[in-house]
Amino acid sequence: MIKRLVVLVFIAGALFVITRSPRYVDARKQFDANRACCDFSLLQALRLTAREAIGGVTYPSEIGQDKWVIGKIFPGVKNGFFLDVGSGHGTIGSNTRALEDLGWTGICIDPFPTYMEGRTCRMEKVVVSSSAGQVVNFRTHMALGGIEDTLGKWKAEAEKSPAVEFTTTTLGDVLAGANAPAFIHFMSLDIEGAELEALKGVPFDKYRFGAMAIEHNDEEPKRSDLVKFLGEKGYQRVHSFKQDDFYAPR
Repeated sequence: MIKRLVVLVFIAGALFVITRSPRYVDARKQFDANRACCDFSLLQALRLTAREAIGGVTYPSEIGQDKWVIGKIFPGVKNGFFLDVGSGHGTIGSNTRALEDLGWTGICIDPFPTYMEGRTCRMEKVVVSSSAGQVVNFRTHMALGGIEDTLGKWKAEAEKSPAVEFTTTTLGDVLAGANAPAFIHFMSLDIEGAELEALKGVPFDKYRFGAMAIEHNDEEPKRSDLVKFLGEKGYQRVHSFKQDDFYAPR
């Protein structure tokens, strides 16, 4: 009895020390963040946290979009295809860099991409909308840049930067020009208020998507209109976190 009590006291003491170590505290914070960002089960979050803490795997996306795709929707897939609309910086905040590092291929779309060295995606420096041939003013404010007429939450900030004139194309035209596959595993869409207009340029009868992360920035009625539009195309919102809604086929 005394031996058992000594062992229990020793275990309790060891756990007390371990759970207060900086490494454990950091891992616990990361675990909690992984649970929140991606709707992971307990086991999924543990696996991902272990890869980060022990394996040194990194996920550059801003709020875990890449983790959601890799860990929740397509675990184990190494030959997927992505469409990254509003790809911005090639590494920092990138929703698709981690996918590419796994072996995925895809298309990145941004009129002013930065730090794309080392990326293998097809780069399209275009502005997309619901129809091709529209002449629009595009504000060049780094991550907050976008079409002047559709800028949302960060409109006042974006308008501090110069405007450049572009002629729009559509996502359908970009996909056709790239000979994209009919099934696209993941689409990231972050173009500062023009998300719905971009989706209207997709021929959903020709292309299907396994998962989507779409920025909404809490803008109404844009957010509700996105839910309705994609619902009519056969997709449902399965998760929400911070500024993004996450969609999958019904």
